[in-house]
Amino acid sequence: MPGARDDFPVARVAALARLRLSPSETDLFQAQLAQVIAFVGQLTDAAIGDADPDWPGRSAAPGGRPDEVAPSLPPDAALGNAPDALESPRLVRVPKVIG
Repeated sequence: MPGARDDFPVARVAALARLRLSPSETDLFQAQLAQVIAFVGQLTDAAIGDADPDWPGRSAAPGGRPDEVAPSLPPDAALGNAPDALESPRLVRVPKVIG
């Protein structure tokens, strides 16, 4: 496969992600990444024959509705059920989930 390589900077990427990898883990991830890239190469090399590149098509489905401009939901209705909505500016506060 053209462009095949097995010298990905796994240790550098791990350092950027603040991960500590042992030499054996670095080798393992290096090999796994090379396998993934090789598989993607097989997909890009696959012959698709006479397949239509636009399939399933870019037109609307039969019976679909046309796009129409409609008024949006008023802010009071949108924030009506929010447990911790702010009056000004009109925002919703959510609990912090990542520490």
